[in-house]
Amino acid sequence: MSGTRPGDPGQRPPVDPVPALDADGEPLDMAALADYLDRGRTPRVAAYEDDPEIRTALRSLEHVRDLGRELVQVEAEEAEAPGDDFFRGVLSHISRESRAGRDIPLSHPDPGVRLALTEGAVRALVRQAGDEVPGVLIGRCTLDGDVTRAGEPVRVALTMSAVWGDPLPGLAQRVRERVHAALLRHTELRVEGIDVTVVDVQPRPVQEEAGDDPRR
Repeated sequence: MSGTRPGDPGQRPPVDPVPALDADGEPLDMAALADYLDRGRTPRVAAYEDDPEIRTALRSLEHVRDLGRELVQVEAEEAEAPGDDFFRGVLSHISRESRAGRDIPLSHPDPGVRLALTEGAVRALVRQAGDEVPGVLIGRCTLDGDVTRAGEPVRVALTMSAVWGDPLPGLAQRVRERVHAALLRHTELRVEGIDVTVVDVQPRPVQEEAGDDPRR
């Protein structure tokens, strides 16, 4: 585990990040996607719902929004809620990593059939698995190694933000286990290691005890 580094949640994103592209080759408008979520995804926008990369971005945005709602409940006298830079950094990672990237081969009994997963799909799988751990928000996800060649060693590198409470080493281990299980189930990558770096810790929202009068 280490401290916050440039480009991780809690820091401003790179000045010129490479954005994900929609089906027309245009950069994804994360603000437009957020507005779509705010409307309850109605009326249905086929250009969003029929594009797997945009659906991945929508799912990630939903998780960011849900966790953000919890974090902004933090009492001002206890600690400050995360600022715009925190969420801007996370959204920057989601946008960049939603693009397809490299093709990752899958085996098939018929040698004439070629199957592959996109790197963006695998990053989305990793992000979803990590985000399933309560109080965790995955930041950057990279696949280090030649994923285009079957059997080549690959290391997965993740950054994560966490809500204060659970011991961080145990929380990182749970993320590692979830991600490893997902990769084993859905890919044929030869994963040699999963490196998890905690880059930001946010205070846990204050929970009122049963029977407390919120007006006191």
